[in-house]
Amino acid sequence: MSSGQLRLVMRSGPTPGKVFELNKEIATIGREASADIVIADPEVSRAHARLVLKQGGVIIEDLGSTNGTFVNKQRITAPRAISPGDEITLGESIVLGVETEGVAATVVAASAKVPPAPRTAAAMPQAAPVPPPPVAAAAPVEKKGGGRRMLWIGCGCLLLLACVVAAGIAWYIDSNNLYCAWLGVGCF
Repeated sequence: MSSGQLRLVMRSGPTPGKVFELNKEIATIGREASADIVIADPEVSRAHARLVLKQGGVIIEDLGSTNGTFVNKQRITAPRAISPGDEITLGESIVLGVETEGVAATVVAASAKVPPAPRTAAAMPQAAPVPPPPVAAAAPVEKKGGGRRMLWIGCGCLLLLACVVAAGIAWYIDSNNLYCAWLGVGCF
């Protein structure tokens, strides 16, 4: 099958059932009006993903979107080939089905029967385990080290302040000859 026969059908999102023909060599998906496939939804980044038509099929690539691009409920971090039957999820609730031209009418009718809420619910649990990366948990651990460093800096400042106060007291005692009165030694 040639890649020109593929199309995307919105299964859940702002316009369920809408068909996007993949007839350009490079097509961008995004919220911005300059995108080739415009999806007006806050979960979609201005330039969310790119589709590249090649002789062997279609490649999808996430363009650094905030909410992520998923193929068959797996977040993509590198360009990935897609084929008929795959589901592309943008964010948590925008689901696009990859279909061939002959199958589109059947799948659109089937997608109308299937309520989009369960697909959204199915996408949300998948998206929830992916976003909490261990890196985010590691950042506060590093802050604890920074907190320990601040504790040492605070102790050093406190010690310096104590030395300054002690030197000030010693100067006061010396300048007023108070050691003479305390020690009982005559001072001239």
